[in-house]
Amino acid sequence: MARTRLLAHRGRSWTEERGAIPFLLPALAVLCLVSLYPLIRGVSRVFYVYRALTRQDVFSGFENFGLLFKDPVFFRAFGNSLVWTVVSVAAMFFISYVLATLLNSRYLRFRRFLRATTLIPWAIPGVVVSLIWRYIFLSDGPANALLSAVGVANPPAWLTSPQLALWTCIIANIWMGLPFVTIMLLAGLQSVEGDILEAAAIDGASYLQSQLRVVMPSIKKVILIVLTLEAIWTFNSFDIVFVMTKGGPGSASMTLPLYAYQNAFMYYQAGYGAAIGVVILAVLLLAVVLYIREVLQ
Repeated sequence: MARTRLLAHRGRSWTEERGAIPFLLPALAVLCLVSLYPLIRGVSRVFYVYRALTRQDVFSGFENFGLLFKDPVFFRAFGNSLVWTVVSVAAMFFISYVLATLLNSRYLRFRRFLRATTLIPWAIPGVVVSLIWRYIFLSDGPANALLSAVGVANPPAWLTSPQLALWTCIIANIWMGLPFVTIMLLAGLQSVEGDILEAAAIDGASYLQSQLRVVMPSIKKVILIVLTLEAIWTFNSFDIVFVMTKGGPGSASMTLPLYAYQNAFMYYQAGYGAAIGVVILAVLLLAVVLYIREVLQ
């Protein structure tokens, strides 16, 4: 009897799902139009090179990839992108975890107000954030004015120094990404039952041990989602570096998305820019595969 009911339930479920397919087709068509088609067209551009003399795109096979791996600027941009992503995401997670823990504390006054103000940097468009931080780090901006006020004789040239340009952009990116990570971690922390923490305290666990061995494993999936999304968004980020330094000085702060944009739209080498885009896609797919593998364990 139970087996018969289970089979009947499965039959009804399949019938209902099949009946929903016609209603999903328009959405799938739009999704393919705005996402899948541009992706296929972009990947197909990899196999073409623009010839200025004939003003035509000529099929070149894997020539763009051959040029790519001989390009020192590409390797510089790839290294910068890794530093940009790893440092930004790691700093976002550490700072946001501390903020989320504070905002989750029942002893904190004005919690609702502070939680609301946490979202302010996330509500500001990326270009506006970039312009704000560019102004802050100008040679005569607030950052150097503050350093001069405390006695620093020669404040650094934040945006034009090869050693500091990328790190200046990273600071702006961390500030802009903190709200999302904080709110997500706060939501995860609120799902942790207090009884678990009380039991850990009774067993003699310190605060740090409770966080590392009880709280973090309890919100593991939330942490994985946050880290994966921020890694993808940061690796793909374009606006902050473009507005603040334009990849300079030289290629000191050049990242892969910015380099792909320059080749495709400034140097009119769409095939070469598409090859860089394929590399970006491969790196992001690797991050997604690692996330899925971790979640399914």
